[in-house]
Parts: sequence; C-alpha cells; structure tokens
Amino acid sequence: MKKNSKKLSFLEKCAYGMGDMGCNFFWALISYTGAFYTEYFGITATAAGTMMLVVRLFDISFDVIIGAYADRTKKTKYGRFRPWILYGAIPFAVCAFFTYYTPDLAEPAKLVYAYITFTLFMLMYSVVNVPYGALLGVISADANERTDASAYRNIFAQLGGFFVYGFTFPIVEQLSKTYTPQISFSIIAFVYAVVGFLLLMICFSFTKERVDPIKQENNKLSEDFGDLIKNKPWILLTVAGIMLLFFTFVHNGMIVYYAKYYVATFVEENQFEISGKVFGFNISWEVFTAVLTTIGSLITILGTIIIKPVVTKFGKKNTWIACFALASVFSAAFYFVSKDSLFMIMLLQVLFTLTIGPAGFIMWSMYADVADYAEVKTGRRATGLIYSSATMAQKLGTTASQALPLLMLGAIGFVAGQSMPEDTQHIFVQIFAFLPIAAAVIAVIALFFYNIDEKMIRENSAKLAAMKAEKEVK
Repeated sequence: MKKNSKKLSFLEKCAYGMGDMGCNFFWALISYTGAFYTEYFGITATAAGTMMLVVRLFDISFDVIIGAYADRTKKTKYGRFRPWILYGAIPFAVCAFFTYYTPDLAEPAKLVYAYITFTLFMLMYSVVNVPYGALLGVISADANERTDASAYRNIFAQLGGFFVYGFTFPIVEQLSKTYTPQISFSIIAFVYAVVGFLLLMICFSFTKERVDPIKQENNKLSEDFGDLIKNKPWILLTVAGIMLLFFTFVHNGMIVYYAKYYVATFVEENQFEISGKVFGFNISWEVFTAVLTTIGSLITILGTIIIKPVVTKFGKKNTWIACFALASVFSAAFYFVSKDSLFMIMLLQVLFTLTIGPAGFIMWSMYADVADYAEVKTGRRATGLIYSSATMAQKLGTTASQALPLLMLGAIGFVAGQSMPEDTQHIFVQIFAFLPIAAAVIAVIALFFYNIDEKMIRENSAKLAAMKAEKEVK
C-alpha cells in the first residue's frame, strides 16, 4: 500500500490538472454555447434551448455506459482509464471544432447540423472526460493526495476557463474586422481544439494508475448498477453536483446577455454600448463580459488555494454548504445593484466566485471518497461508473442551466440583436439573480443528509488497506 499511497510529484499533479484544463477549453466555451447559437450561428433562443435539452437528455445515458466499459477495460501498460484519453483526444478535438463552425446553410439544415455536431461533441466529451475523472480515484490510495490532485485539477481547469472567458469575445471582435463573426468564432475554436488536444496528451504522458480493485473478476454490470442505486452518499452527492453546475452555469451562461442587453445600451440593430467606464476606460460589452468571466476564473484559483485549510478544519461537506449559502447571498445582490455601477458589479462577481468557485474541487474529491465507501461495502470497485455520474451531473446541471434560461428568454419575447424593453430587462435580471438560488437550496438539503465525514474517510482508507493486504497474503 505504501507504493500506492506515495506522495504524487508536483509534475504529476500538474499533468493531471492539465487534463481538465484541456477539457475546460471547451467546457468553459459550453457556457457561451447559448450565446453562440443565438448571436453567431443564427438560430432562435427557443430553438437553441430545445436542441441543447434534447441532445443532453440523449447523451446523459452515454456517460454511464462509458463509465461501465472503462471499469471493464482490460488493464494495459497504460492502465484502464488513460488509454481512453489517448485514443479519444483527437476525435474530441475535431468534434469540438465543428460544433462551433457555422456552415452556409438555410435555417432548417443549419439546425440539423447543430443537432448532429453538438451530439457528437457531447458524446466524445464523455469518452475522454469520464475516464479522466475516474483516473483521480486510482492515481493514489491516499485520500489527502487525491484531494491535492483535485485541487490542481480545479486550478488548471480555471486557467483554461480564464483563457476562454478572457479572450473569446475580444478576439472574435478583433478578427471580425477582417473576417465574418462566424468565421472569427471558428478560428478561435480551432485554436482551443489544438491546445486542448496537446494538454490531454501531457496528462496521459505524465500520470500513472496505482490503485487496483480488490477483486479482479468481471462482475455483472447489473450488480454494479444495483450497488450504485443503493449507494445513498452517491445519490446525494450526484444531486448536489447537478445543482452546483446549474448554480454556476446559469450565472456564467447569462453573463453575456447580462452585459449586452442589460448593462449596455441599445444603439442600433446588434449594436450596444456601455456608457460607464472601468478604471477610467470606455469598454465594449464584449470586453466587459471578458472582464467579469476572467475575474471568475482567477478568483476561483485564489479561492481554491485559500479554502484548502478551511476544508481540512471543517470538512468537505460543511465547507461546501457554506459556499452555497454565501454565494446565494451575492447572487441575490445582483438584483439590487444598479446597471450603471460597473465597479459594484465587478465586486459582486469577485465575491460570488470566491465563495462558489472552489466547490468544484471539493465535489471531485468527494467522488473519490464515495468510490472508497462503495468498495468497502461491496468488495468491488466501480470507479469509472461512479465518476461517470459526476460527468452526468455536469451535463444535467449545464443542460438545465442553459436550456431553461434560453426557453425563459424566448417566453419573455427576447430577440437577439434587438433592444430589450425595460419590463423585460426587469424579468431578465430576476432570472439572472434568483434562479441559481433555487439550485443552492436543493443542494444544501442533499448535502445535509450526506453521511461520509472525515472520520469515515480515514476508516474506509484503513479498511481498504487491510483488505488489499489480506488479498496479497493469499
């Protein structure tokens, strides 16, 4: 067990984090997908929301299939989970690029294209990201080392988000002086695809799988599913994970609309200007969007570093509940701040992100704890299946967070590129400020009943060590 529990090197922790950085170049871009389809691709908010909802509901079951097959992958010299990253990275990058490419088609054919490319993109995301997530559960048998690796994952993921949030719209704005906005968006999507592929290859090359299941036999898939649905901590954690993604992606996904249609003033069709200044500079709505979202990524990195000792002192569950509570207060505050108070808007963004941003690393670390808990209870380790639920939670949360606001925008009469009437603006900012809080309430209730505390984590780690030592003796 000492070999399996040894401290991970700085290089390996960084390499593991780079894997999620590569995925997050497009996971962060997904938060802009609604804006991409309405502002650049050229379909209505209702059509985009419906398409994303339909695709995600179909795609969710695929996550569980990938997780189950990853668990059953015959161990190679690369391990069980790393080969999925190696062979899935190129198809993932190709599908991602074509999702954000706008073909010269009439609207019915364009919508069909959107359905096909977005479906393939989501499927390939599962092929890469589910085994990548499961890798955290086998990279070390030491819960503290896994927590550290999870923190690196969150930090590097936010670095990926920083580039996407900080540069996407400003670069598209600049490239649009030479190319069409649609081609400009495709160019930056191509760059993200190449960089994402390279980062995934670094992750594959410099990480190692160390933890084998106690039992090597291929148990029935029905047994794994049966164990899973009886696993109360898994169910509660998955609910909390879905709500976390809904909470953050409603906010992040609507920032584009918040900056363009609420903070900025309509000039003429598809032309909006912000009247206030940021640190003495006039800025466009595109730049203000980038400022708000990059604040989010940078502050999340800072929050992840700050919150680690808090997690050590108060535990993962209690810290996560506190994150939801504080972030909900700051989300509600957006309703009361004037749209002309750009500094106050940025300050609220800092506080909102500082409190909820670090929750991601807590969630991923808790899934590793659930995998240990399940193995102690059943004697079987289904790491890939358990982590597939984390990716499923991501997709369910982001699906609801993107489809529901888009459908609500369609219901209140939103039309891309046109002025938003004052009464519609009032409803819009209510959605932006208060819709995430509903998710926070559900998440806190789920976490209240989650029963894996720090004492149980230590006990499960010791039990697994004893069980594996007994197996080696036999």
